[in-house]
Amino acid sequence: MTTVGRKSAEQAPEDLVLEQARVVEVVGDGAWLEAGLSGGCPNCRDGRGCGVSIFQRLFRLPRHRVYLPTSESLSEGDVVVVGLSQRALLRASFWLYFSPLAGLLFGAIVLDMLFGNEPLTALGAASGLTAALVWVRSRQRQQARSGEFFPVLREVVFRQVDAGHPPAGVPRDKSRGD
Repeated sequence: MTTVGRKSAEQAPEDLVLEQARVVEVVGDGAWLEAGLSGGCPNCRDGRGCGVSIFQRLFRLPRHRVYLPTSESLSEGDVVVVGLSQRALLRASFWLYFSPLAGLLFGAIVLDMLFGNEPLTALGAASGLTAALVWVRSRQRQQARSGEFFPVLREVVFRQVDAGHPPAGVPRDKSRGD
Protein backbone atom coordinates (compact mmCIF):
# COMPACT_ATOMS: atom_id res chain seq x y z
CA MET A 1 0.00 0.00 0.00
CA THR A 2 1.31 3.45 -0.83
CA THR A 3 2.01 6.20 1.67
CA VAL A 4 -0.99 8.05 0.31
CA GLY A 5 -3.17 5.04 1.03
CA ARG A 6 -1.94 4.80 4.62
CA LYS A 7 -2.39 8.51 5.17
CA SER A 8 -5.92 8.46 3.74
CA ALA A 9 -6.90 5.28 5.56
CA GLU A 10 -6.15 6.98 8.88
CA GLN A 11 -8.75 9.66 8.19
CA ALA A 12 -11.98 9.53 10.09
CA PRO A 13 -14.92 8.30 7.96
CA GLU A 14 -16.58 11.73 8.22
CA ASP A 15 -13.54 13.25 6.45
CA LEU A 16 -14.24 11.12 3.39
CA VAL A 17 -16.80 11.43 0.63
CA LEU A 18 -17.99 7.87 0.01
CA GLU A 19 -19.10 6.49 -3.35
CA GLN A 20 -20.03 3.04 -4.57
CA ALA A 21 -18.16 1.79 -7.63
CA ARG A 22 -17.80 -1.37 -9.72
CA VAL A 23 -14.43 -2.95 -10.53
CA VAL A 24 -14.07 -3.01 -14.32
CA GLU A 25 -10.41 -4.03 -14.64
CA VAL A 26 -7.83 -5.45 -12.25
CA VAL A 27 -4.21 -4.48 -12.83
CA GLY A 28 -1.00 -5.31 -10.97
CA ASP A 29 -1.22 -3.21 -7.81
CA GLY A 30 -4.76 -1.90 -8.06
CA ALA A 31 -7.99 -1.78 -9.99
CA TRP A 32 -9.91 0.50 -12.33
CA LEU A 33 -13.36 1.39 -11.06
CA GLU A 34 -16.44 2.85 -12.69
CA ALA A 35 -18.04 5.27 -10.28
CA GLY A 36 -21.52 6.68 -10.40
CA LEU A 37 -23.47 3.44 -10.41
CA SER A 38 -26.53 5.30 -9.21
CA GLY A 39 -26.81 7.64 -12.23
CA GLY A 40 -26.26 10.86 -10.32
CA CYS A 41 -27.01 12.13 -6.86
CA PRO A 42 -30.41 11.52 -5.22
CA ASN A 43 -31.58 14.99 -6.30
CA CYS A 44 -30.73 14.25 -9.94
CA ARG A 45 -32.60 10.95 -9.82
CA ASP A 46 -35.64 12.77 -8.41
CA GLY A 47 -35.42 15.47 -11.12
CA ARG A 48 -34.58 18.26 -8.66
CA GLY A 49 -30.80 18.46 -9.09
CA CYS A 50 -28.37 19.75 -11.66
CA GLY A 51 -29.43 17.17 -14.24
CA VAL A 52 -26.19 15.21 -14.65
CA SER A 53 -28.09 11.92 -14.94
CA ILE A 54 -30.35 13.40 -17.64
CA PHE A 55 -27.33 14.49 -19.70
CA GLN A 56 -25.68 11.10 -19.17
CA ARG A 57 -28.74 9.34 -20.58
CA LEU A 58 -29.37 11.91 -23.32
CA PHE A 59 -25.82 12.10 -24.67
CA ARG A 60 -24.68 8.63 -23.55
CA LEU A 61 -21.76 10.13 -21.66
CA PRO A 62 -19.13 7.63 -20.57
CA ARG A 63 -18.97 6.57 -16.96
CA HIS A 64 -16.15 7.97 -14.88
CA ARG A 65 -13.21 5.67 -14.32
CA VAL A 66 -10.90 6.02 -11.35
CA TYR A 67 -7.80 4.09 -10.36
CA LEU A 68 -7.74 2.49 -6.92
CA PRO A 69 -4.31 1.45 -5.67
CA THR A 70 -4.89 -1.46 -3.30
CA SER A 71 -3.40 -4.74 -2.14
CA GLU A 72 -6.93 -6.15 -1.63
CA SER A 73 -7.77 -9.05 -3.92
CA LEU A 74 -10.51 -7.72 -6.21
CA SER A 75 -12.17 -9.20 -9.30
CA GLU A 76 -13.98 -7.66 -12.23
CA GLY A 77 -17.60 -7.08 -11.26
CA ASP A 78 -16.93 -6.55 -7.54
CA VAL A 79 -18.81 -3.62 -6.02
CA VAL A 80 -16.81 -1.57 -3.55
CA VAL A 81 -17.22 1.57 -1.47
CA VAL A 82 -14.36 4.00 -1.89
CA GLY A 83 -13.67 7.24 -0.08
CA LEU A 84 -12.00 10.43 -1.21
CA SER A 85 -10.79 13.12 1.13
CA GLN A 86 -13.21 16.05 1.32
CA ARG A 87 -10.24 18.41 1.23
CA ALA A 88 -8.89 16.82 -1.97
CA LEU A 89 -12.34 16.93 -3.57
CA LEU A 90 -12.79 20.62 -2.70
CA ARG A 91 -9.32 21.49 -3.99
CA ALA A 92 -9.90 19.64 -7.25
CA SER A 93 -13.30 21.30 -7.71
CA PHE A 94 -11.83 24.72 -7.01
CA TRP A 95 -9.07 24.34 -9.61
CA LEU A 96 -11.35 22.69 -12.15
CA TYR A 97 -14.01 25.42 -12.01
CA PHE A 98 -12.18 28.54 -10.81
CA SER A 99 -9.15 28.43 -13.11
CA PRO A 100 -11.03 28.34 -16.44
CA LEU A 101 -13.40 31.06 -15.25
CA ALA A 102 -10.51 33.22 -14.06
CA GLY A 103 -8.65 32.65 -17.34
CA LEU A 104 -11.71 33.59 -19.37
CA LEU A 105 -12.28 36.79 -17.39
CA PHE A 106 -8.59 37.73 -17.29
CA GLY A 107 -8.18 37.31 -21.05
CA ALA A 108 -11.33 39.28 -21.78
CA ILE A 109 -10.47 42.13 -19.38
CA VAL A 110 -6.87 42.50 -20.54
CA LEU A 111 -7.70 42.65 -24.25
CA ASP A 112 -10.67 44.90 -23.60
CA MET A 113 -8.45 47.32 -21.68
CA LEU A 114 -5.74 47.21 -24.36
CA PHE A 115 -7.90 47.48 -27.47
CA GLY A 116 -11.51 48.20 -26.45
CA ASN A 117 -12.65 46.17 -29.43
CA GLU A 118 -15.43 43.63 -28.87
CA PRO A 119 -14.15 40.90 -31.25
CA LEU A 120 -10.69 41.14 -29.67
CA THR A 121 -12.27 40.97 -26.20
CA ALA A 122 -14.01 37.74 -27.22
CA LEU A 123 -10.71 36.42 -28.63
CA GLY A 124 -9.02 37.33 -25.33
CA ALA A 125 -11.71 35.46 -23.40
CA ALA A 126 -11.31 32.37 -25.59
CA SER A 127 -7.50 32.55 -25.33
CA GLY A 128 -7.61 32.95 -21.56
CA LEU A 129 -10.02 30.04 -21.23
CA THR A 130 -7.86 27.83 -23.45
CA ALA A 131 -4.69 28.71 -21.55
CA ALA A 132 -6.38 28.00 -18.22
CA LEU A 133 -7.70 24.63 -19.45
CA VAL A 134 -4.22 23.64 -20.65
CA TRP A 135 -2.81 24.68 -17.27
CA VAL A 136 -5.48 22.72 -15.38
CA ARG A 137 -4.75 19.64 -17.51
CA SER A 138 -1.01 19.81 -16.75
CA ARG A 139 -1.76 20.35 -13.06
CA GLN A 140 -4.12 17.35 -13.14
CA ARG A 141 -1.36 15.11 -14.51
CA GLN A 142 1.06 16.36 -11.86
CA GLN A 143 -1.44 15.71 -9.07
CA ALA A 144 -2.28 12.27 -10.46
CA ARG A 145 1.39 11.31 -10.12
CA SER A 146 1.42 12.60 -6.52
CA GLY A 147 -1.38 10.18 -5.52
CA GLU A 148 -3.16 12.86 -3.48
CA PHE A 149 -6.45 12.28 -5.29
CA PHE A 150 -6.51 8.48 -5.26
CA PRO A 151 -9.57 7.00 -3.55
CA VAL A 152 -9.26 4.71 -0.54
CA LEU A 153 -11.00 1.35 -0.33
CA ARG A 154 -13.48 1.40 2.57
CA GLU A 155 -15.31 -1.90 2.01
CA VAL A 156 -16.19 -4.55 -0.53
CA VAL A 157 -19.98 -4.62 -0.83
CA PHE A 158 -20.35 -7.43 -3.35
CA ARG A 159 -17.85 -9.98 -4.63
CA GLN A 160 -18.30 -11.36 -8.12
CA VAL A 161 -18.12 -15.15 -7.97
CA ASP A 162 -16.50 -17.03 -10.83
CA ALA A 163 -18.84 -19.95 -11.66
CA GLY A 164 -15.91 -22.34 -12.16
CA HIS A 165 -14.22 -21.38 -8.90
CA PRO A 166 -16.52 -21.02 -5.88
CA PRO A 167 -15.23 -18.90 -3.00
CA ALA A 168 -13.06 -20.51 -0.36
CA GLY A 169 -15.06 -22.53 2.16
CA VAL A 170 -17.96 -23.22 -0.22
CA PRO A 171 -18.21 -26.91 -1.22
CA ARG A 172 -18.35 -27.73 -4.91
CA ASP A 173 -21.55 -29.22 -6.34
CA LYS A 174 -20.74 -32.96 -6.68
CA SER A 175 -23.74 -33.60 -8.96
CA ARG A 176 -22.22 -31.37 -11.68
CA GLY A 177 -18.93 -33.24 -11.67
CA ASP A 178 -16.87 -30.32 -10.31
